Amino acid sequence: MKSLFIIGLLLAGLISFSCKENGESKPKEEQKLMTSSQKAKLINGRWEVNYLAAMPKPMDSLFPRIKPSLIIDADKGQISGTTGCNNFSGKVSIEGKEFILDEAIALTKKMCPDMTGEESFMKTLQRVNTYSVTDRGQTLNLITGDMAVMRLQRVQED
Repeated sequence: MKSLFIIGLLLAGLISFSCKENGESKPKEEQKLMTSSQKAKLINGRWEVNYLAAMPKPMDSLFPRIKPSLIIDADKGQISGTTGCNNFSGKVSIEGKEFILDEAIALTKKMCPDMTGEESFMKTLQRVNTYSVTDRGQTLNLITGDMAVMRLQRVQED
């Protein structure tokens, strides 16, 4: 009698495990296959900075005229934008959650009254190594190690 009970439990466990395995394996595989292209679409577009870690001054004081912004095209591996003073462009590698800015960034050389904001922005951007997109695709978090060092809001194109 005990052996029938044990066999019954084992069969129920195997059936439960196999049903769970079959039901979940395809979506996870599909999710892994779609992750890169979906993430590229999520990160593509224009983003405006609303938080920068370790700012020496308040955001409005650092960037009185124009907030820094990024335009990302992950499919082409291109990034451009403004530092709040100068414009820049270059290459970026985005794979999975990895975000690596190429060291060769073209930057205009306008002289602005206070270059502190631009310097903070560029140094922070060059140290980023991962990213996440949250708030239903409206917030881009740029991360160094395990710390979000820059937060940007999606700018809706007209």
